[in-house]
Amino acid sequence: MIISKSRVKLKSPIMICSWPGLGMVGNYVVNYLISTLKPSIFAHIEMEKYYVQHNVIVSDGIIFSPIPLDDKFYLYRTQQKDIIFFVSDVQPFPHLMFSLSKEIVDFAVTLKTSMLITFAGIPSNVLHTDIPHVYIAKTDPEIVISTDENYKEHILKGGSIEGMNGVILGVAKEAGIAGVCFLTEIPVYALDTENPQAGLKVLSILTKFLSLEINFDKVYKDITKFDNMMKKLFADLNQKAQKLILQFESSNFGSGYGKKLDFNFGGISLSELEKKLKFSLPESAKNKIEELFNSAAKDIKYAKELKQELDKWGVYKDYEDRFLSLFLKDTENKEEKKDNSS
Repeated sequence: MIISKSRVKLKSPIMICSWPGLGMVGNYVVNYLISTLKPSIFAHIEMEKYYVQHNVIVSDGIIFSPIPLDDKFYLYRTQQKDIIFFVSDVQPFPHLMFSLSKEIVDFAVTLKTSMLITFAGIPSNVLHTDIPHVYIAKTDPEIVISTDENYKEHILKGGSIEGMNGVILGVAKEAGIAGVCFLTEIPVYALDTENPQAGLKVLSILTKFLSLEINFDKVYKDITKFDNMMKKLFADLNQKAQKLILQFESSNFGSGYGKKLDFNFGGISLSELEKKLKFSLPESAKNKIEELFNSAAKDIKYAKELKQELDKWGVYKDYEDRFLSLFLKDTENKEEKKDNSS
């Protein structure tokens, strides 16, 4: 049962929903928007009939009773449209997905919701440092997500959207509500881990579509933290793999293949993988650095802001020669102006 906390007239609201899925992209995106925009609690839904706790929480060896589920709807108002956010930490039982979808969509109909948006992940052989592709699935081919020429919309040609993130869109379509799902590539080795790199790509598209001004600094910190965690994981695996290789080389089994074995995982050798796992700057950060370099080349006063941006990402050493050359050019320009004036 959905209980509204307030009765207000909404302006062509868009409802954005998320349940746990591959890469936890939807939950990351919606939770980030809620924490950033600080929307008000608009309604809540009683989940008792859709989900029964089947585990307990353990912290420092102490067992705690799970907190009863009480998923909430949040309302954020803008001049153009209203946005309703809904995020759940659990998927309902499969045989109850349609019923829960029907209840939420019926609620959306009463609010005269114009669109319902969900998210999903697509297993891929990309690395977590790669910029993932985002694919779009929609209930109506006429729906336009972006008019930005720099963004090429990738349409999902085939497949399925599992769980509530897919079921609810089918129910929404039958109810006459436009539906869109953002599907993001997720590394096959990190399917069950929250993926901020994928979250950033979706946020950059979604916020433009919704005309929202959002600061992504926290996302960049999450990307760095996630990258460090994955590098540690692969360093540990690399060490264990090297020990395994030595065992093969020193055994009778390994000697049959020659002394030197080339282990290759998914087409990537361990040494190549280690190089690829080096943290890569997000495209937005690279673009900002390039813009500041261009500005500083025209006016040296931008050099201070450029240095701060390089230090922020810890990449000053990578750009040091180029940065120092700005001052050499500035000195040459001043000398040239002095000569011309004389």
